Amino acid sequence: MSSVRGRLVLLFPVLCLFALSTVLAACEGDGGGGAAAKPRFDAAGTLQRSSAAMADLKSVAFTLTTEGKPPIMVRGGDLKLLRSGDADGTITVEQSGQSVEMQVVAVGDSFYIKAVTGGWRQVPKTMAAALYDPSAVLDPQRGIAKMLTSVTRPTAEATEKVGGKDAYRVGVVLPSAAIGGLIPGIGTDVRGQVWVSAADHRLLKVRGEIPPAAEGGDKGSVVITFTEFNASYKIKAPA
Repeated sequence: MSSVRGRLVLLFPVLCLFALSTVLAACEGDGGGGAAAKPRFDAAGTLQRSSAAMADLKSVAFTLTTEGKPPIMVRGGDLKLLRSGDADGTITVEQSGQSVEMQVVAVGDSFYIKAVTGGWRQVPKTMAAALYDPSAVLDPQRGIAKMLTSVTRPTAEATEKVGGKDAYRVGVVLPSAAIGGLIPGIGTDVRGQVWVSAADHRLLKVRGEIPPAAEGGDKGSVVITFTEFNASYKIKAPA
């Protein structure tokens, strides 16, 4: 009997430690103050796969919004784009402290603009490109695909939902030369994030923190979302 009691005495500390470890594991698993799990995906590999997926696109819907007051002219946009550079939608620009929305259509070498008042005006696409060049977005050498392979310091940040889709969030530094095709007027590298679809590696969203143009100046962020991949858009010149 004494030998049995002795073995129980020896086992008691072990059982206590086991019970304590079980309780701690439960606390960490239910979000009760335990450290958050680190995302487990290859950030650089994710960007490479996304670049390949975006390089094959024939069309995409592109929405640009801003947060704060980033020092850029284009403050918003909602466009349908073809790989050829044809586009149809709206662009909001900052002019003399006012936000002005314009309808735009790009077809071939022509660019059409319609402001709030007045009818459509046709301008050469080379002139309109100084404001915004939709042909750059799906160009593998200037747009999305190029940007994804040009970023520096990719860091796996999280896995989360974007538009109802599971996505990998990667922290990046966006070189000015690479992001210029998406956001005109950027003259410096930009810190931000990209969100890549976990299912098909397509780019779902980009966010860039635009620094002030001068010390003490306005700053803000630009957010670009991509939807309607490879939709069959029919874009025509306005009548």
